[in-house]
Amino acid sequence: MTPVDEYARYATLYDPLIGPFLRPLHAGALDALGLERGGTMVDLCCGTGLLAGLAARRGLRPLGVDVSGAMLEVARRKHPAIPFLRGDASDTGLPEGAFGGVTLSFALHEKPEATARAIFREAMRLVRPGGVVAVADYVLPPKGTSRWTGWGIRLVERMAGETHHTCFRHFMARGGTAAFLEREGGYDECIPFMSGWAGVLTVHK
Repeated sequence: MTPVDEYARYATLYDPLIGPFLRPLHAGALDALGLERGGTMVDLCCGTGLLAGLAARRGLRPLGVDVSGAMLEVARRKHPAIPFLRGDASDTGLPEGAFGGVTLSFALHEKPEATARAIFREAMRLVRPGGVVAVADYVLPPKGTSRWTGWGIRLVERMAGETHHTCFRHFMARGGTAAFLEREGGYDECIPFMSGWAGVLTVHK
């Protein structure tokens, strides 16, 4: 089963089941961009457009990019005024340095390492000098963090499909988002969410 097929399987269920848990991180990611009203941004691996929709309601001008036609069908239906591009998030063809900010929300952990690296590097290519790439994704929690939260996360990741779950396990075994970004040159800040199991990590260009 291809990744696109896996997304198609739960595209219509994504917002009601997963959306409530992601909204605080989406808000945190947009806060981290520091853009004023009218600012341009790209949400790579935008899925059903949850983050892009919030950005538009804040007065930003988002563009969503995703490879899944099923996810984008939901996004376009919910947010007809927002442009959504179907394509490879690691090679969008969009102009270099043309956007005030870029977001990646729970995209890196579900990809093979090489693909995740390519997507992050594309995000850095797209953001203008002085802009911010905000990555919302899983991190290794501090000791004593809620085991129930971790159990719930692992259950959701297992339900997302075999390929997805395998990538998640490898991602966490290598240190999660913080370690990933350190391998890519470092990050500026990590704001914790989900009882310490996730965070919004910022990288300034």
